[in-house]
Amino acid sequence: MEQNKLSDINKWVKQFYALGFSIEKASSDASFRSYYRIISQGETKILMDAPPKQEPIASFLDVTKRLAAANLNVPIIYEKDELKGYILMSDLGTKNYLDALNNETVYCLYTDAIDALCQIQNEVNCDKLKKFDMKEQLLEMRLFSDWFINEHLKTKLSDDQDKLLEKCYIDIAETLLDIPQTFVHRDFHSRNLMITDKNNPGILDYQDALIGPITYDLVSLLKDCYIKWDKELVNKMTKSCLSKLEKSIAYDEFKYWFDITGLQRHLKAIGIFSRLCYRDNKSSYLKDIPRTFSYVDEICSHYSELQPLQKLIKEIKIEEKL
Repeated sequence: MEQNKLSDINKWVKQFYALGFSIEKASSDASFRSYYRIISQGETKILMDAPPKQEPIASFLDVTKRLAAANLNVPIIYEKDELKGYILMSDLGTKNYLDALNNETVYCLYTDAIDALCQIQNEVNCDKLKKFDMKEQLLEMRLFSDWFINEHLKTKLSDDQDKLLEKCYIDIAETLLDIPQTFVHRDFHSRNLMITDKNNPGILDYQDALIGPITYDLVSLLKDCYIKWDKELVNKMTKSCLSKLEKSIAYDEFKYWFDITGLQRHLKAIGIFSRLCYRDNKSSYLKDIPRTFSYVDEICSHYSELQPLQKLIKEIKIEEKL
């Protein structure tokens, strides 16, 4: 912990505590944010440190209000300082889904998560939220080209290959835009869901929420970049979610949306994992690329319209280079 930062945090926190307190590092994530646990008189709170230039907190505060109003389990905001990028909030505990998931717990934990997801889609206010538009989707997928293919694999695509990949991105984005839209958390996965005694799960890291495809958060959960489940479980939980959404959508259509939404997300994630390594010196995320790429490979081999993308993947021998 940088000494100047610790000193500033101590000074800021001190104004809210009449009695003594201690500070320990709670966690950091793939962004520029850091988290600290404030301990006083046997009680804990969390301080989020979000550098204002990189991670302004206005969106986090806005989405927190939206989710709390729909009775989702999100942190209670006690104090905030938008100029410093500090938020003092309630502590949702230390055990996330990823720590607890196994073959015995997965159905129970995922049922709770899917219930929360349906509650989000049915009850959260989407007014004035930005849309997950074509521009945003293409920017995300191009991370796969720029940071994974170019930077990580050190592979230079030919002009024809480049044009083909861009066309694949556009086709994927157009499909996502045709899917019914709803509130999307955008990172609804095992590291951002906390196990809580009441109103499980606790939900974190939702500041990038947008209006997007109804299948986006579900595929984030069931085709998680950090843990993989067999197809039988994924299909069973996908059907469960569709039944709870009470929408008149055929399962085959919903599953297609789920798969293509996942393809967009996983291409982005592979690009981000590569960028985290080469730009941000966080090499630990490289180990998650093979798992994430396996989702891409499986979907490309399943749908005939994705054969051009599958062919390109084989041409540049991605699987051999992982």
